[in-house]
Amino acid sequence: MDPVTAAASPLLDSREVAAYLKVSESTLSRWRSAGTGPPVLRLGGIARYRLEAVDRWLGSLEQSNAEET
Repeated sequence: MDPVTAAASPLLDSREVAAYLKVSESTLSRWRSAGTGPPVLRLGGIARYRLEAVDRWLGSLEQSNAEET
């Protein structure tokens, strides 16, 4: 990802990402701890997510599921 694209992608907090993915914040937290959820940034110990990275993560799940069928 180039720096211009990275700067344009908004940072979301855990509550916003959980709502976007339609999961609970505890599920998102569990995924984060297991390393299976969307990529996370730590800013001063606070988890933040780039919307673009969350969408790429979702896309990778679609590809993985399609390969299994």
